[in-house]
Amino acid sequence: MEVDLLIIERNSFLYEHLSARPGSKDYRIFQSRALMETKRILKRKDIDVVLLDLNGLKREGLALLKMIKKMRPAVQVIIINSAEQLSLSIEGMRLGAFDDLFIPFDLDVLIERITEAFEQKKKVESKKPSFFQRYQDIMVAASFAEAGEGDMAREILNRKSVRKSCLKDKQIKESNKGEKK
Repeated sequence: MEVDLLIIERNSFLYEHLSARPGSKDYRIFQSRALMETKRILKRKDIDVVLLDLNGLKREGLALLKMIKKMRPAVQVIIINSAEQLSLSIEGMRLGAFDDLFIPFDLDVLIERITEAFEQKKKVESKKPSFFQRYQDIMVAASFAEAGEGDMAREILNRKSVRKSCLKDKQIKESNKGEKK
């Protein structure tokens, strides 16, 4: 198991400790300190898990979390924070973070959470939407379009699962038409 791990932090504390840890060969570790650098890494690499240090980044870290979940919804984000900034952790969990750890924490616990987050990402990627879910997404998009919210309807329809299932259904229908003739 090789995990592509992105560490976003102002200092290099997490990066240094994880890189020096025995067993770090299971990780391909990337490091970022800024929004543009994070975007570049997410576009070029198939990141599995992100460690996001809210302690140093504060509100900027929440903006990064939103951007990560928008660019790569399956990527699991683990927040690292201090107990004094509990509200940031709560907001991060609302935005879709996988878990949060408060400083100080045990490095073995962090490794365990990274493994669980990696497994969760694999489950999310392999999970296929049911026919009912695809139908529901299409109907919700139609409702938004009917209400004049075309952008929201497009966003719903552009989700990978809906787009793939619609294309697959269309291909099946076309192949069935060809067989009938």
